[in-house]
Amino acid sequence: MGSILETFEALHGGSKALADRARLVFPSGVTHDIRAFAPWPVYVERAAGARKWDVDGNEYIDYIGGHGSLLLGHSRPEVVEAAREALGRGTHFGSSHEGEVEWGEQVLRMVPCGERVRFTSSGTEATMMALRL
Repeated sequence: MGSILETFEALHGGSKALADRARLVFPSGVTHDIRAFAPWPVYVERAAGARKWDVDGNEYIDYIGGHGSLLLGHSRPEVVEAAREALGRGTHFGSSHEGEVEWGEQVLRMVPCGERVRFTSSGTEATMMALRL
């Protein structure tokens, strides 16, 4: 049996090939610093429930869970169906719509001390708004 590094390299040839390509495209070879691993990151091909599989066929338990956004797991049928229905109505209105009002009302029900809701695109945007307040 080889070292941990040798075993990793032997099991992740497809990820290495993608990492080599990515180094020519992205600074540090990744789209986000949290994904930077030595000797290279694992490239995921698909996911279902609490598991994901890399391009080399290795199976993992997904402890990252979409950084908290996938509490119900990957590809949960009722979530996929709801997304399919929403996409059928349009992909990006660029205008106000009833769905955003319903979403805001739900947040206020869940956070009873909240008075108003402001949705932002990122934590950075939210922080900048908080500083302005």
